[in-house]
Amino acid sequence: MNHVLHKVVSRWLSVVGRKTADRTDQTGPSAPRSPLENWILNIGYWILNPLPSLILLFTLVIALTSAPPAAHAATPDHTRTFVEAASAYDDNRLPDAIAGWESLLNRGQVLPEVLFNLGNAYYRHGELGAAIRAYRHAQTLAPRDPDIRANLGFAAQTAGMTLPVRRLPARALLQASQREWRDIANVAFGLLFLALAFWMAWPRYRYISRPAAVVAALLLALAIAGLWAHRDLRQWPERVVMAPDQKVLSGPLDTSTPLLAIPEGAIVRQLDRRGPWLKIEYDSTRGWLPAASTATVL
Repeated sequence: MNHVLHKVVSRWLSVVGRKTADRTDQTGPSAPRSPLENWILNIGYWILNPLPSLILLFTLVIALTSAPPAAHAATPDHTRTFVEAASAYDDNRLPDAIAGWESLLNRGQVLPEVLFNLGNAYYRHGELGAAIRAYRHAQTLAPRDPDIRANLGFAAQTAGMTLPVRRLPARALLQASQREWRDIANVAFGLLFLALAFWMAWPRYRYISRPAAVVAALLLALAIAGLWAHRDLRQWPERVVMAPDQKVLSGPLDTSTPLLAIPEGAIVRQLDRRGPWLKIEYDSTRGWLPAASTATVL
């Protein structure tokens, strides 16, 4: 590893100034270095000495960001709460089941399986808006789960509304969760770092390192785009209508003209907020709803 690191730094020094080994003249002793060259060499050696530590730090950062958050780690208390909620659900004690799974969410256990079961309990309890909200949140965390997709579609059909169709490219990028894109970004960044180091250390093999660096850079760019799509989803969040008999109004006033009636459980996209009013989009209609009649998905 140290040999590789020395070669990387030597290649860098050959670009910004001549290397020390090249300072010896063929006809006499080495010529005196200029202050600029001394400064460059000092910086180079300063980089070389702590570089293994920096690589170790980089590896630790990758490991920490790729691992599940500590709040999501299952503990005996959380497992017992989940089992008790599932038992209450099987016994048709739906309020107890809902309270158990809600308590897990409040304790940081924001997991697809918790939200999926919570949605099932809300649906059986007749709270359609809360059920669709839980299913939609679970789908954001596990976009390709077939059971979540099926139950969300069934609940939407029961509510008498259609699920919103996202526009490209967000529709494709949101097929992976935020955590998955973060893991891909970490791996791509590490591969790009190694490819560039290989490129500098062994220039004769650039026919290998160059395409590897390009592929890693493209993968990193795609992961950044996916993370940006999830950021946009949180900045302009989806909201679920939690009250029945709601009407989308033309303006943020109770006396504004009704544009469209939407059922409980309808998923709308927030575009703006003005006091207690939200500007939303539902299908192709844009209008205003009371903020109190909706709840954000994320």
